[in-house]
Amino acid sequence: MTKTEFMLIGSRQRLSNLTDSPTTTIDNVQINQVATAKSLGVTIDNKLDWSSHIDKLTKKIASGIGAIKRIRHFVSQATLHLIYQAIIQPHFDYCNVCGNCGITLQNKVQKLQNRAARVLTYSNYDTDAGYLFELLGWRNLSCQQQIQGATMVFKSLHGLAPEYLCSKFERRQNHYNLRDSENKLKVPLPRTNYYKNSFSYSGAVLWNSLPRELRSAASLGQFRRLIKQAF
Repeated sequence: MTKTEFMLIGSRQRLSNLTDSPTTTIDNVQINQVATAKSLGVTIDNKLDWSSHIDKLTKKIASGIGAIKRIRHFVSQATLHLIYQAIIQPHFDYCNVCGNCGITLQNKVQKLQNRAARVLTYSNYDTDAGYLFELLGWRNLSCQQQIQGATMVFKSLHGLAPEYLCSKFERRQNHYNLRDSENKLKVPLPRTNYYKNSFSYSGAVLWNSLPRELRSAASLGQFRRLIKQAF
């Protein structure tokens, strides 16, 4: 039971209004209550606001950027970019939650990508990040998250994802022959902000915002080529 823990999940207000913390036992062994838990590299907190995950993520990325800054005068530019792709970019790619964690946390992570661009290009701290991204051929984190999200929706609609994801979307039935309404999804009615951040809702909204050519892509390869052109 040493690795078994439990977590109460709720809004900040609901958690603060709890008068007594519940206890859980299994075979007369008390289970520890935690505020955060790590699963497959993702830190989940009891308020589902991603703050704990972003805090740990930014520390790892900042450490990597610092290492690149220290060695950049001793290696070629090509090697420097390879190091960035190896030790920094995976942190941005894996479980990219930038579109679901609130503007404050989004900016916190985005500033690190901006800093990395300035380090790689030997630029001043006030150099426009957008210009550097264009120079490096990068996309900002919000754009990356949209590409990843839209690709996952495509996989879900075409049976290329696990069943629990494929079942989250339902195609909209069109009563009128309108070109722009082709291959759109039903958007569920959100009653809470938590649900607005769910894949069922945000994925459907994102998919419906895509151009018709993207929604009508015949294969995953074609979709990936088109979406990189769109973003």
